[in-house]
Amino acid sequence: MRTLTTLALTSALVLTAAPAALAGSATPASPAGPAAPAAPEKVRACAPGDLSFTVHMLPPIASAVALVSVQNRSASRCTVNRFPTVTFGGLDGEARTVPDSADGPRVIAARRSQFAAVRTDDRSAPARYAPTLTVAADPAHSGLTFTAAGIGAPTPGIAVYDPVTTLWHNTRDEALAALGN
Repeated sequence: MRTLTTLALTSALVLTAAPAALAGSATPASPAGPAAPAAPEKVRACAPGDLSFTVHMLPPIASAVALVSVQNRSASRCTVNRFPTVTFGGLDGEARTVPDSADGPRVIAARRSQFAAVRTDDRSAPARYAPTLTVAADPAHSGLTFTAAGIGAPTPGIAVYDPVTTLWHNTRDEALAALGN
């Protein structure tokens, strides 16, 4: 009797499962749900050779604020760090960012520029004077060095005390506004 019970149960399971399997293969496929969002396109990091820089001290505050621009000269978009690395010849350290920000990528379109403002001296204490300013779009790059005279700093050089830099912005005005001048 046990064999008959086992055989009956097995037959019942097969008969129950078979219509469901057949029904699944006979029905049209259900429409696909919304497509999953595409993975973000990987944008390459800008190579130092892709970039050109300009730096100009801004009158009438020429002894305290510089406008920095970086241009992507390549034919494709690429990324730089979200803020420039700015150092001063003969002095330790680099300008800190305002607002305080962690490293991260910023995309620059092909043949487009981004702008940052740098306050070199907050005038809260006696400044030291630097003969040069170096700007890089990534902390791993060596950057480009500009002389004080070449960027329009008055003699005796670039006044530096507690320097700060903004993040990169799409326009000069946005960069200056972010500095709070």
